[in-house]
Amino acid sequence: MDEKKNVRPFSMRDKIGYTLGDLGCCFTEQYRAMYLSIFYTLILQVNPFHVGILLLVTKIWDAVNDPIIGAIVDSRKATKGGKFIPWIRAFSFPMAVLCVLGFANVSNINYGLRLAYMFITYVLYEALYTCVNVPFGTLSSVMTDDVSQRTALSRYRSLGGTIFMTVMVMVGPLFLYVDNKPVAGRFLMLACICALLGLLCLQITCVWCKERVEVPERPAGEKLNYLHVLKEISHNKALLGVMFFSLTGMIGASVVNGLNTYLYKDFFGNVKIQAVSGMLSVLYAVLSFAITQPLANKFGKKEWCCMGAGFAAIVFGILFFFPVHNPVLFIVINGICYLGASGMQVLIWAMVNDAIDYHELQTGERNEGIVYSTYSFFRKLASAISGSLSSFVLGAIGYNVTAGAIQTAGVVNAIWKSYTGIYFLGYGIAVAILFFVYPLTKQKTAEMLEELKARRAAKESK
Repeated sequence: MDEKKNVRPFSMRDKIGYTLGDLGCCFTEQYRAMYLSIFYTLILQVNPFHVGILLLVTKIWDAVNDPIIGAIVDSRKATKGGKFIPWIRAFSFPMAVLCVLGFANVSNINYGLRLAYMFITYVLYEALYTCVNVPFGTLSSVMTDDVSQRTALSRYRSLGGTIFMTVMVMVGPLFLYVDNKPVAGRFLMLACICALLGLLCLQITCVWCKERVEVPERPAGEKLNYLHVLKEISHNKALLGVMFFSLTGMIGASVVNGLNTYLYKDFFGNVKIQAVSGMLSVLYAVLSFAITQPLANKFGKKEWCCMGAGFAAIVFGILFFFPVHNPVLFIVINGICYLGASGMQVLIWAMVNDAIDYHELQTGERNEGIVYSTYSFFRKLASAISGSLSSFVLGAIGYNVTAGAIQTAGVVNAIWKSYTGIYFLGYGIAVAILFFVYPLTKQKTAEMLEELKARRAAKESK
């Protein structure tokens, strides 16, 4: 207890450290997400159908192991170094190693052994990544109990992923290909660079971020009842609201992103202008980073998400009936809507932390790991569901995939209707879920944190 009281106050160092933590996770996880399937098919020369099965099976495993590892994290007592930081410090190194091993060129070995190698390295990496990412995600809940600072942490966390994606989108294609052909050694070299940088970032996080919030420890001899905790979580309206809000919003956003190329290529007739939209997205990301916290502080996290994403849904609902044929005008409208909807991505982690506190308010127990990993399970479920939906949409509208094919007027119109309609439904349903299910308004969040602070103080005084 006394040791935590002597920990330095929450500062910008914590925010930067948390940003670096997310960046560290992205260095390995997002690099793999962007290039591993390409490596499997073009370098290891594995049948794409087999790659698809492998990714599906491992994604299911990845989603399932999150709550299991979350329960293990919760069952461990805090040490001198904290409850979550030791996990990040210990597992970031083997995670980095497995990231590198995943890009080893084993194309010269037997096909069956090749598949086995891919499966083993993929499964082991994802398990180790979970051992890092679940504690990292829950870390922000014990760094501070200040509502404004938690919002700041969620905002800074989103910055880490933005930085990585901006750099990798530019660097990856230029470095990995020579004369339009992938080079095996370069995939491995970039994996080594990403692994080392990711490890460095995560180790800095372990030093710069501090656990300050006192959380109730499980009584000695009392074992964690995993099924009982899951039953309690099922009654956590805050977590249910965040999970289904995120699930619906992510699926909608992913499908829309999957249709982007076809919208610019076939509806606007100029696929190159999509690059303009991509470059401007960096500007939009910076603007959303700047405006989200002030707006969330003023209106509340729930309130701003409902207003911003609700506005974006309404705009695209109107566009569904009134198509815009000028691509520049569309990019401007889409950018304005992005600023509104971006609160969903930026604030979601702060809302998960609030759901952890809500769980403690209800039950008297924190169980950060299980709560966070349950949410993580739903995010990965959304990712798995949305991955192929855009292809199904294209198939349903009769899109002609023949090289050089000119799409019919009906198909072109259906692309616009699909894009705007899915945007409207995805964000509209997400907002409705948040509004009606998620209970923590700005006022209720403040009241909850004050009550928890009083409870913890009363326990300490005994």
